[in-house]
Amino acid sequence: MTRPLIGITCDYDMEKQTTKLHRGYYDAIVEAGGLPVLMPNIHEENACKILAFLDGLLLSGGNDVEPAYFGEAPHIKLGFINPCRDSLEINLCRQAMERDIPILGICRGVQLMNIAMGGTIYQDLESQWIAGQLQKHSQLAPDWYGSHEVELDLNSRLFRMLGVKKLRTNSFHHQAIRDLASCFRATAWCGDGVVEGIEALSHTFAVGVQWHPEKMWQKDEKMLGLFEGLVSAAKRRREKEGV
Repeated sequence: MTRPLIGITCDYDMEKQTTKLHRGYYDAIVEAGGLPVLMPNIHEENACKILAFLDGLLLSGGNDVEPAYFGEAPHIKLGFINPCRDSLEINLCRQAMERDIPILGICRGVQLMNIAMGGTIYQDLESQWIAGQLQKHSQLAPDWYGSHEVELDLNSRLFRMLGVKKLRTNSFHHQAIRDLASCFRATAWCGDGVVEGIEALSHTFAVGVQWHPEKMWQKDEKMLGLFEGLVSAAKRRREKEGV
């Protein structure tokens, strides 16, 4: 059987005018049985045309998201934003949800999934979190190292893909899901209550995680399960479409 095509969104350095992506993303897709298709920051109309040829979509990590997309003014702690990337990926996400194309969102990607479908995020966890003591979510440790524990819902895709109730994950974010879009449910949490994973209620496969499995899977094989889940869903879609 032909390997399914998995589109992966890329970061864009506006100063250097270069597209970039951590190789852990595309290596993981290949290892999981898919073929990666890197999607640069092109006009969203053309990007959506590429989407028509894909079997799955991976929304990668990156910078902060423009708060205007969820009706807020910029917080004083808001980091660098890329308006072109935000617009492109929000439209890609909405199109993929509408077409029932399997989606995996990672770090910024899970936040963007939530925003695209009507949810909100904390623009800065440290200054906006009021639900008790916050753990450190921007680790000072190697990127493959699991710096805090995450607990999974036993009745979730995440649990089925990862195979454990609790695991240690890396953490490199200062933003996080706040109000969850109505089409998603939370399925993983840090000990402080921060949402670490979500999945769609009715979409065939739309899963997002707040950590960076692309930086962990070579040392922690459980993490490859997330990419295998995406690729498996993409294969099923390809078979259903008769491609």
